[in-house]
Amino acid sequence: MFHPSFLPARRMRRVGTLLAVACVSTLVIAFGEPSDEGPQAAQASADSASVAPSSAAPKPSLSAMPRSVPSTARETAAQTPAQRLDTLGHAKKWDLSGSSASEFTQDACDMAGETDSAPDQAGESVAQALAMRATSAESGAAALRAGIPALCPKWTRTLAASLSGRYDRWITDDTYDIGSKPGQIPAGTYRTAGDLSDCYWERTAVNGDVIDNGWATAARAITVHIRESDSTFTSDNCGVWTPVH
Repeated sequence: MFHPSFLPARRMRRVGTLLAVACVSTLVIAFGEPSDEGPQAAQASADSASVAPSSAAPKPSLSAMPRSVPSTARETAAQTPAQRLDTLGHAKKWDLSGSSASEFTQDACDMAGETDSAPDQAGESVAQALAMRATSAESGAAALRAGIPALCPKWTRTLAASLSGRYDRWITDDTYDIGSKPGQIPAGTYRTAGDLSDCYWERTAVNGDVIDNGWATAARAITVHIRESDSTFTSDNCGVWTPVH
């Protein structure tokens, strides 16, 4: 090891220069070369860091995301009432004697309207017509229960009475069993009015005996009391008998 004091002045200056260069090189390696852009570059870097989106930004919760509507629900919502009724009938496998649920129900709606507009010609009440339509096919009652409120809602309450069996029965020329089923007539008081001529009626017992009967060659009104013990009631050329309440 040498001591600088033993070196000549010229070598001393040379050694000092080498030591200074070595120190500068060490600093460059440790801290990197100084940027020519200065404080402006540092400020721009800070600004860009503040604007850059954070990778840790919270994701939207599943409850806040819109839920997609199932395709089947959208298709059902876009259908007409008749189409929805047919879809239901197909799913329930209703037996309507070859008719679709909408066709079967629309026929009942038309029948109800025609009966209501001309009851004397129809010879039956609207409830009576709907009851008969409900029994005309195996799934008729189910189809009308679902279809009447959708296609002709004005008859919804009348249909409820029809399906319950509590409705007025009108009597035209025919022989009827006494009872509460469609096609039968319940016991009660019935009346017919108008220009009645050659009107014949009779009440019979279970064994076929005639309990009571009447023949009117000319009358304006006739009233008959039918009892629960009666078996049948027959009317011929007497117009339309309606219940007396």
